[in-house]
Amino acid sequence: MDRAEWEAFGEWIEGLRKRAGLQVRDLATRAGVSAQWLQELRHGGRAVYGDWRLPNPKDEALARLARALDVLVEEMFARAGRQPPALSTPQDQGPAASDARRIQELEERIAQQQRELAELRQLLEERRKQAEAR
Repeated sequence: MDRAEWEAFGEWIEGLRKRAGLQVRDLATRAGVSAQWLQELRHGGRAVYGDWRLPNPKDEALARLARALDVLVEEMFARAGRQPPALSTPQDQGPAASDARRIQELEERIAQQQRELAELRQLLEERRKQAEAR
């Protein structure tokens, strides 16, 4: 991909981030990437000693970003000009494998949201107790 394509990709990522109501650091944390890496991706690269360097994200980081933004991993890879990671065995290929991967991604996302919800409930309970103690 060239610079214009990476910039378009970055704009797409930025739109998804805003639509999700996430700050850059929140999205980076949710995706398990650094805020600097995410900024580079959002801007279509970075300047290094006067030269423009295009992003070269690892496949696993793109997959985590896709899950954090609630988009299909295949769509993230396609927009980044990549092929989805190869499946482990020939029997895994096809629509059923894609469906199974999507189900697994959704289950992981649900588990993450349940953990976040539990943390929020705990925080609210602590604040309630503090308010009662006053």
